[in-house]
Amino acid sequence: MAADLLTDEKEIVLVAFKLGCEEYTLPIEDVQEIIVLPSITHIPKVPAFVEGIINLRNHIIPIVDGRKKFNIPAVSNNSEERIIVLTLESHTIGLIVDAVSEVISLKTSNIESSPVDFDENGFITGVGKLDDRLLILLDPKNLMTLNEVKSLQNLSQIKQKPEI
Repeated sequence: MAADLLTDEKEIVLVAFKLGCEEYTLPIEDVQEIIVLPSITHIPKVPAFVEGIINLRNHIIPIVDGRKKFNIPAVSNNSEERIIVLTLESHTIGLIVDAVSEVISLKTSNIESSPVDFDENGFITGVGKLDDRLLILLDPKNLMTLNEVKSLQNLSQIKQKPEI
């Protein structure tokens, strides 16, 4: 106990979710909400990882399929699928994940930098160790390239037709 008081260790709060067999996390302050997968309106000629758009409380939200974005094979009939609604700077997007595990607190001493230097966009901030689990920590601000963000921004500006 006294040793804890002497260290400058911090805890961060993360939302843990699954894509395939792996667990990923996002900082909770970037997560607006988690919703059950609604009906998605598909839009032609969008990047392959974009599933389409949804109307969430009268806001058009572009939806990104996490499996397609990270090149993870698709699974059919997954009743645990959720959309994590994220705020990326001034943009809101939805990220389809296989399941949301839990909200966790992770000590910074249990986080290591990625052992592999393949992430040129910098969206993997490290690997967290929690009991016998390894968690891949994602930086939501670097999940998308600038061009991808612009494409998604254009989708979110689609206006609904007024009712006649």
